[in-house]
Amino acid sequence: MAVIAFLKGANQGSTMELQGEKIVVGRNADCGVVLNVPAVSREHAVIRRIQGKFYIEDMKSRNGTFVNNKEVSTRTPLKDNDRIKICDNLLAFYDAAPRPPLPLEMQSVAADAAVEEEEDDSSTVEATLSGSSKQILEAQPAEKLAMLFEIAADLSQTLNPEELFPKIVDSMFKVFRQADRAFIILEEDDKLLPKVIRTRRAGDEEAARFSRKIVNRCLENGQSILSEDANQDFGDLSQSIADCRIRSVMLAPLMNRPDSRPLGVIQLDTQDRFKKFTQEDLKLLLAVAGQSAAALENARLHTSMVARAGLERDLKLAHQVQLSFLPKKMPLVEGYEFFTFYESAQEVGGDYYDFIPLPNNRLGVMLGDVAGKGVPAALLMAKVSSDARFCTLTEKTLGAAVSRLNDQMQEAALLDRFVTLGACLLDCTTHEVTIVNAGHQPPILYRKATGKLEEAHSRDIIGLPLAVADEGTQYEIATVTLEPGDFLLVFSDGVPDAKNKLDKDFGPDGMFNALRAGPLDVRASCERLVSSVKQHYAGCKQHDDITIVCFGRV
Repeated sequence: MAVIAFLKGANQGSTMELQGEKIVVGRNADCGVVLNVPAVSREHAVIRRIQGKFYIEDMKSRNGTFVNNKEVSTRTPLKDNDRIKICDNLLAFYDAAPRPPLPLEMQSVAADAAVEEEEDDSSTVEATLSGSSKQILEAQPAEKLAMLFEIAADLSQTLNPEELFPKIVDSMFKVFRQADRAFIILEEDDKLLPKVIRTRRAGDEEAARFSRKIVNRCLENGQSILSEDANQDFGDLSQSIADCRIRSVMLAPLMNRPDSRPLGVIQLDTQDRFKKFTQEDLKLLLAVAGQSAAALENARLHTSMVARAGLERDLKLAHQVQLSFLPKKMPLVEGYEFFTFYESAQEVGGDYYDFIPLPNNRLGVMLGDVAGKGVPAALLMAKVSSDARFCTLTEKTLGAAVSRLNDQMQEAALLDRFVTLGACLLDCTTHEVTIVNAGHQPPILYRKATGKLEEAHSRDIIGLPLAVADEGTQYEIATVTLEPGDFLLVFSDGVPDAKNKLDKDFGPDGMFNALRAGPLDVRASCERLVSSVKQHYAGCKQHDDITIVCFGRV
């Protein structure tokens, strides 16, 4: 079975069996051999099998097809080990059994050999140059080596290579004496931003322009470009070339890895038709570009790490500030026991709870949950906590306090945020608890006399969340009386919504099962509930903030 091996360019290092009577080679995705390179025509060439023998034809492509460095003008037979050149791609034809792909360590050798072979070609673009090019003012090798050492030393001593780019360009002007202009261009947010523009003659920088189309071609291919005569080699970009007054030009992509998109390009060009760049010049420019790309990527990683460290420091401080909003100790109420648990899913969260002492031996118990997580939810939580305390202290009834709080939260609706709230008012003398629910989970009530766990009120009285309900909304209330041994458990939806590795919720059943699995008193029940929730999502990231407030008669 005949095969082709990809020696250089697209699909380098792989092989492909030639099956069928007609195999089209081109840029289109439906071609038999796809070379996804802009310089390749959509349908560039065709390989035909006729009576067991293979032939290749050019399909009137823009850049031509070559076999063993000879341009294909008619149907040309293919022999074993023939080399097919299509733009910057080099393929080998084998008529024997499929050959294994070259080892990785040999692929670069094959590519170098391909370049050497191509040096005899006529003037083309992208990493090739005519062997008859006139060499003008070529720098000595020792000077080139010194420049590389100088640039490498400078880049290794800074984390801001953009400050060194001007020095790099100045060094290249010393070595590439034929260069009239130099550009270092970075791609940021899909825009080409020239970081350095240098011209041989002082004062020409303002008028110096680069061809965005050539730069984009280098960025898209991730390959270097070399041309001794840009007007001839870039016929499709003739107007752009003329506008920029480019003669010979070479570009090297700033990239660290072959599979990554370049960060930008380094471009040198001449404006004199007698000044040419060579293949050796391009190799040196590639070395400089590789060093510069590594330094630029390291600098960006360093900047990112510094920013991340600052963000983590700020979030840690925000976490401490947020915890300062929560009660620092439990209420001291004779005959009552209290338990709380709070754990945010991120450094900062949107849950909060509070105990608000009120006149006439009463105590407000609040638990709120801001929609969402992270910093936006935490900032809104700070407002809710202060406003809830103010409204509870200034209004005569709990229903009026929650209604007023909803009015004050209307601005949150503009931010596409809302808050659920479970509000309780405990009369420590009569042991009566008034409950107002603004879109929150109903509290769980335990009755020691019957041993039952149940929702403390009907779901019919659940009102809309704060900032969702219209201004002036009145919330319904429910009342329960706590007998000795009874307790009331208020919680955020992070408890029932906790997810395990199978994406299964802990759910109300999980809560009731955990509570019933041992002694039913305030502390033991809640500690068991917390432990069960954590076991449920063990090995997973915490899905949501978890907050629990429980109080009951001893």
